[in-house]
Amino acid sequence: MTDGPWRQHSPAAFDSFDRIEALAAGAVEPAVLDPVRVAVAAALGHPEELDRTPVAVTASNDPRTGACVAFAEQFVVDVSGTTDAQRGALGAAMGADTFPFVQALYVVDVFQRGRIALERIFATPYGPVAAPATGDLWGSLEEFMRIVALVTALDPVTTELVRLRGARAHDCRICQSRLSLRAVETAGDEALFASDADDAALTERQRAALALADAVIWQPASIDGELVTRVRGELDDAEIVEIVLDLVRNAANKIAVSLGGDEAVVTDGIEYYDVDGTGDVFADVDRDAVRAATT
Repeated sequence: MTDGPWRQHSPAAFDSFDRIEALAAGAVEPAVLDPVRVAVAAALGHPEELDRTPVAVTASNDPRTGACVAFAEQFVVDVSGTTDAQRGALGAAMGADTFPFVQALYVVDVFQRGRIALERIFATPYGPVAAPATGDLWGSLEEFMRIVALVTALDPVTTELVRLRGARAHDCRICQSRLSLRAVETAGDEALFASDADDAALTERQRAALALADAVIWQPASIDGELVTRVRGELDDAEIVEIVLDLVRNAANKIAVSLGGDEAVVTDGIEYYDVDGTGDVFADVDRDAVRAATT
């Protein structure tokens, strides 16, 4: 892997990032995963990904390919639009391997988005994906999420604004039903985090962070020199790296949304959440319970 300038800000996160990409590459048979990787790279406008991570771009006779590619294209372009018919077709095609496939798809999609963002912001290639590996992909993803949750270069208010941007873009019900207790208490109230909040209340720094978030969430190939200049003028490198890592971590909600498993715990009001010293998330409607569990 290229030892890019981003790695110094969170070496443990990027060690985990690299391992996960290698595990995902070996998690699904190439006859299924290779056509999916081609489709994802095309949707992200990133054909060079295929050059540095060669795939067998040959006609696949695997009957599962059509359903998997269609599901992947929806996952990449707008996961909130995934239909029951698409879920049913994927389940019929992959059976017991449906969940491992969607985990691997999340990595192929969202980790590639993170790569594109880092490369464009720091003008340095990330390097090739490691050779396929075997191991527990889901366990490694959970470890990555805990590691990233403990990175604190970015202030809690901006961190929460970025998280909510992705939650709303992906229309994740559980994500939208939660608020960071730390962010709310730092801001002084919840108004800043409302879906209809006025952008005029945001600082230029927060707007720059959200502009970067929008690019990564929707089309990372749109990150151009103007956006890079804007972001680097408002945020330091450690903060930028954390935003990218947060976006990758938070977009794990695409797994739940795509499979229809994103139902909120509460039916009215919100849950507050924070992370404990190990990086695990604790959520409850009772603020005191959250403080007690995460202090």
